[in-house]
Amino acid sequence: MVDFSDAPGASEYRERRERARTEGRRRYHDYLAALLDLHGATDPGALADVVLDALTCWRDVESGELCPCSCHSRLPESDFHDYGLGCGCARSAKDRRRAQDEWRNRIEEFWESPEGKRIRSRERAAEAEVEAWLATQRGVVIHSHGGLAPEQWRGEVDGHSFYFRERHDEWRIELDLRASGRFARAFVGTDVDGDARFEERELSEGDMIAHGTTNVDGYGTTSVERAKFIVDTIRVYLAREGCNLHVRDLSSIAALLGREVRWCPACGTRVSSD
Repeated sequence: MVDFSDAPGASEYRERRERARTEGRRRYHDYLAALLDLHGATDPGALADVVLDALTCWRDVESGELCPCSCHSRLPESDFHDYGLGCGCARSAKDRRRAQDEWRNRIEEFWESPEGKRIRSRERAAEAEVEAWLATQRGVVIHSHGGLAPEQWRGEVDGHSFYFRERHDEWRIELDLRASGRFARAFVGTDVDGDARFEERELSEGDMIAHGTTNVDGYGTTSVERAKFIVDTIRVYLAREGCNLHVRDLSSIAALLGREVRWCPACGTRVSSD
């Protein structure tokens, strides 16, 4: 697996995440303190700190670092839904329907505005660029792509199915997808009252071959650049998996070069730790 977590920009992403955690903790501290005060706590602020630490600060017994495993309760790492305090679950069904109707009306008004029409024009142009690029790529098929949170791509590269997902500046690529035997509720629309409708769908999964942040070199900003990045990353992985040169004795090549071989001349795999 290729790890891009130390690529340029990764530290900035971690700083943004830590700032969100700090602000999220402050907001939840105030929320808990107010709640504890209503229940007669003598020092609600201090008790709120104790509760937050007990619930969200799970540390490695040796390093003392915060455990990143999602099995633990955790603080929000972005301001999404006002750090979780403004989620729709806090509204009644009537309020949710009204908010959904207002949201739909705003969306429709936006797409009819000059700015909305410009965006749709750019999207059509970007899609045409992707289709033109795909026409020149042998062995590459894109079944679907798009979205913002998350951005997702599904397709095939040289006979291998893949899934790409990016959310909150972190991405991953899975290869050779297959049925997982696990099911999840999938949103399929709303009923006449505006309530969400779901259905059970089987999840597919593959081998995660690469992950990192959006600051990695070559990630790009356009759909074509993203497609190239995905395809190149997959093909580099496949080339390295299929190469057996770097597992052989490279002493003859080292003698010819007059120095130690640090990278496989065929696939670029690092063969030296220096």
